[in-house]
Amino acid sequence: MSINRDNVGLVIGMLIAGTANTVISKYQDNTCVKNCDNPDQSTHEHFEQPLWQTLNMFAGEVLCLFVASFCAFLAERYGRAKWASLILDEEDEGLAVVDSDGLIVSAPEHGHGAHVHTNSKKKKLEGPLVLLLWIPTLCDLLASTLMNVGLIYCAASVYQMLRGALVIFTGILSVIFLGRRLKAFEWFALFTIVAGIATVGLSSVISPATTPLSGDEDPNPDEAVKAILGIFLVLFAQIFTASQFVIEEKFLSGYQIAPLRAVGYEGIFGTISVLVAMFALHFTVGAANPGSYFDLNQGLEQIKTYPQIWAPGIVMLFTISFFNFFGISVTKIICATSRSTIDSCRTLFIWAISLYLGWETFSILQVVGFVMLVYGTFVFNGVIEPHVCKPPKAVHADENRPLLHSSA
Repeated sequence: MSINRDNVGLVIGMLIAGTANTVISKYQDNTCVKNCDNPDQSTHEHFEQPLWQTLNMFAGEVLCLFVASFCAFLAERYGRAKWASLILDEEDEGLAVVDSDGLIVSAPEHGHGAHVHTNSKKKKLEGPLVLLLWIPTLCDLLASTLMNVGLIYCAASVYQMLRGALVIFTGILSVIFLGRRLKAFEWFALFTIVAGIATVGLSSVISPATTPLSGDEDPNPDEAVKAILGIFLVLFAQIFTASQFVIEEKFLSGYQIAPLRAVGYEGIFGTISVLVAMFALHFTVGAANPGSYFDLNQGLEQIKTYPQIWAPGIVMLFTISFFNFFGISVTKIICATSRSTIDSCRTLFIWAISLYLGWETFSILQVVGFVMLVYGTFVFNGVIEPHVCKPPKAVHADENRPLLHSSA
């Protein structure tokens, strides 16, 4: 189904909530927490607590479980609604593990490397079996934390564009571990995305993200080093996100669970895991290194002291939940190619807001890289046909179905 007036609300909701997630995280990163009255901007210290932000994300996902339970109650009492498939387990509904960006990946029914479960009813993922979701959740935890650190050191728009590398790692891992064979046009798309990411990364190194209100025309040379570190961390994080999807398809594709419930359970397991990690890292690393990422006390004190941190954090609880709901709805109701277009628009919104707020400067090189990224992603997802290495005509209706339902 394409976008129409009946589902345009889902699209708008996904764009607003998805844009808000990245912008809020960057706003928190830019909040000064020490030496803020010093005229020398170089002495200012900002909020750098990626573990707390990861906890905030998983807590937002927990809300999805409450929403799913409430909606299931309404559906059972007052009748099935058109959105019931999001919260009720369907017999033909495979497991859908959703990452922090609301992206669903499920096992294909046709094509190379598919795990087809014929003549067998999929088992519901319930009871102790739900703990299987903890495995992909740990991948999401590592990926989200690394990306939160990376966002500290690079511009919000660059961060969002670099997440497009997910399709590269998912494609490669699916070939290695799932036995899937990529067609020539898909390899062409991946190489185009690589070139786009390299261009975006180069633009970030040449013109590092600026600190709001710094007024400094000559950025510190160390900023380029930080930009490179941020780029590396965001790209490295995509390996764990890709692993999450491959693990889900390899080991969990024989189970079924409503997507919104899957998000909620992931939120619970992620919250528990982050809390355990936070206390463990605090007593092993943070206590001996005050002010580090793992200093639990300092992070909590900064959150309590500055409304610029805790207030957006509360808002993000709901934007994370809403984005997962809208993202799942769009992926199920609207075709995957439309979802790719929506994600590209979200990147543009984040870019425009960052430019308006003075968080970064306009770079023509970044524009070129973004165009290459969008073109490669659209080709890979079948939105447009490539000018070279055109795909063969499909024998089955979904033989050329995109590897990912969307691109982060």
